[in-house]
Amino acid sequence: MRSSLSIYCLWLIPLVKAFQTNVKTKCSSRMARPTAISHSFHDADDDDIFYNKSPTEQTYRVGDSGNTNHAQSHFFSRNSLASFAADKPLFRKLCRDAGITRPSKIQNLAWPVLFQGKNAIIADQTGSGKTLAYLLPLLNRSFNSKASPAIIVLAPTAELADQIKVVCDKLTVPSVVLTATGQYATNIRDQIRMLQQKKSYDVLISTPGRIATILRTRQAGLDLSRVQAVVLDEVDILLVDETFGPQLRTLGAALQTTPQFVFVTATLPNSVIETVQREFPDVQVVKGPGLHRVAMTVEERLIDVSVPPQYNRDPKYCFEVKAKELMAALRKNRCRRTLIFCNTVESCRQVENLLKRKDRSERVNKIYTYHGAMTPEARRENLAEFVRQEQDIDSLLICTDRAARGVDFAASPVDHVVIFDFPKDPAEYIRRVGRTARAGRKGTTTVLAYGWQLPIARGIMQSGQLNDQDLEKFTEDDKDGSESLEYRAVNRKRTVRKKKGVTGQESMREHIAGGKLWGDSSRP
Repeated sequence: MRSSLSIYCLWLIPLVKAFQTNVKTKCSSRMARPTAISHSFHDADDDDIFYNKSPTEQTYRVGDSGNTNHAQSHFFSRNSLASFAADKPLFRKLCRDAGITRPSKIQNLAWPVLFQGKNAIIADQTGSGKTLAYLLPLLNRSFNSKASPAIIVLAPTAELADQIKVVCDKLTVPSVVLTATGQYATNIRDQIRMLQQKKSYDVLISTPGRIATILRTRQAGLDLSRVQAVVLDEVDILLVDETFGPQLRTLGAALQTTPQFVFVTATLPNSVIETVQREFPDVQVVKGPGLHRVAMTVEERLIDVSVPPQYNRDPKYCFEVKAKELMAALRKNRCRRTLIFCNTVESCRQVENLLKRKDRSERVNKIYTYHGAMTPEARRENLAEFVRQEQDIDSLLICTDRAARGVDFAASPVDHVVIFDFPKDPAEYIRRVGRTARAGRKGTTTVLAYGWQLPIARGIMQSGQLNDQDLEKFTEDDKDGSESLEYRAVNRKRTVRKKKGVTGQESMREHIAGGKLWGDSSRP
């Protein structure tokens, strides 16, 4: 007989389809801030009052409070750890291992909900401490359990799974990562062998595809009969993925109990809330004060790169204008680490070629790339070099939105973010900017925009957040004709020539590693 939970988990199949349809038909409401909040605390209300004040009033309020550390005061909660489970030895140990002396705002808001075992949506800006916000209460709840694993965390990308693993390691919590790529990835046979030999672990971290594949394998050694909590990290991305529904159905069939469900996101469209609430009417919505807001410690600079109308359809001319402003911004903002965001692989390569031509010996900047046309190994190597760069030379990482999700630069903070291509999705604007000024630190963002993009960027910068009016301007009707040229996807025919004695797969890997897969004519 199929377990009650396996039937229970089938909710996501129709909901994923409904969500995807809703997203396509209601583009203008994709990131509208929800009006109904199921759960609120004094900290969140207090910050709403603060953010609604003018910059002058904000400065006065902070100065009047006697708090000299503006950034830290709006990252950390005013409550202490004593208001949590401070009497529990495990809690004290976890906080000590993670170096936590004071909870962040979202950690303070999430604790009472998750510790009571309630289903919840946890939403706050990037860099706000969401991973610890759900791990701390869930681990404390499952402390007396002999289940292995007690917690399953599903992540849309291997990069995010790796980041969650790092947090578990800091907490000295036994954990296992199951991904096809990434830092902890191995082939599926080795992963099955590891699961069979692993005696006890608390947290299982995986992408939906890999855990579904392993569960369909006989004698995989993965027993999920006593799982107490299932976390869907970056749930807004998981719901858009058409393959996610069937993968979760496979997971649901392996579960024998009704676990606590936690949905985590940095952006909270109304469609996500509606989708989850249809199956979980009692779900608690916990919103951090920074949701859909740019961090207060970010200094934003907007550069107009508009061109005369006659050049709107000349991609070369448009790129030259943006390239000139990019070089000026890099000269003006000399800092240790800079991220340059592009919308496509083609655009990444154009920027890479530009910077390397300007500094062939890399005496001024060390240039790295990070995008989907690279092998996972090449991405990991470039990211590691970018993070540990300790020479007296600035590092630049040219990337797509892959680096805006699941890559944590906490150990080596990013000082400057350049949005070279204005994002096509409003959620990505917040995510890109959120790569700097994390955990209360300071940072700078330079935004290159033109035409229809300018009023949107100005509106976000002036208000410090995305609102319904901004979202409506991201619809196709408001974009000019030049957008399709600048942001078109790379649809060129793949031209891969095989070498003698080399298999097609090996040849493909070589071309990917060398950046030649797409036949980019702009490469020198």
